[in-house]
Amino acid sequence: MDSYLTQHILYIVIGVAFFAYSFLYGPILGSGSIFHLIAKTHEDRKTILNSVAPFWDGAGVWLIAAAVVIWGAFPQAYATIFGGFFLALFVVLVSIILSVAAIELYHKDEIRRNFWANSYFIGNLIVSFLFGVALGNVILGIPMNQDFHFTGSFFDLLRPFPLFMGLLSLFILINHSIGYLIIKTESQATNNAIKLLPITNTIFLVLFIVFSIWGFFLFKNVIFNIGLYWILVILIVILSLFIYKFVNFSFWFTTLQLFLSWGLIGVIMYPNVVRGIENSINIFNATSSPVTQKAMIFILVIGLPFVIAYTYYSYFVFRNKFTPDQDLY
Repeated sequence: MDSYLTQHILYIVIGVAFFAYSFLYGPILGSGSIFHLIAKTHEDRKTILNSVAPFWDGAGVWLIAAAVVIWGAFPQAYATIFGGFFLALFVVLVSIILSVAAIELYHKDEIRRNFWANSYFIGNLIVSFLFGVALGNVILGIPMNQDFHFTGSFFDLLRPFPLFMGLLSLFILINHSIGYLIIKTESQATNNAIKLLPITNTIFLVLFIVFSIWGFFLFKNVIFNIGLYWILVILIVILSLFIYKFVNFSFWFTTLQLFLSWGLIGVIMYPNVVRGIENSINIFNATSSPVTQKAMIFILVIGLPFVIAYTYYSYFVFRNKFTPDQDLY
């Protein structure tokens, strides 16, 4: 197996890991972002938290997997991202810790129950938005010197396009979480989420169309395949239109949207891992040694089946819908 092939395999694995994370952890991020809009009572909040509690730990493994592959396969990209985005990533980490703690402690700490409900809301809202902002910066390009060291400041990351990507990330995750609640819960919160879906889907659709046009003019000279770019855009738009008609299947439509969206990002980014304003980190100029690449693939072949098996098992065990009558997880 030559380096060219292993570089591309690991590049694809990173995209797949991010897709798996957004697919599995998205219901937590999205439901938290609209928690106070749809969950007005203790029973509704209990139902939502119950529906995600068994799955958050397994879903979070995919984010760790993506980070580990970047570290092992493209270490310079890992160093640049975690060095340049340190403050933003620290805020994300604290927010994830608070939101996950809320899932586990909401029912145990009755005195501070409102605090944990707010933590679940604010923590997931921040993460949903900042992930999009970080991705927008990686796509748009960050200031780096010839040694690929980040040369900007925190405020250089707060540009219009990345902030817009933050909103887009927020609303696709909200749509995904509503679809999840439809198939996994039966409560007043579910009904409230269904009523909210046409609004959030319309906002996402408008944001995505703007992103598609804006992104095309920004990146038309570097897009890997313009024809494929527009095919993916059209498919994502069609899936959004399907959501209006087939509400009960919206989770699977948003799952496909997430998959196609990561493909769209790959079309825009290839062969870059982190785009720079002048110098970019790509799969050819900042990769690890061939031995390390092969070792990473070997570890993935051994380890990923266990992660997939655990994920399937946890969803199989908790395959029924969650209701307000059930005790908290």
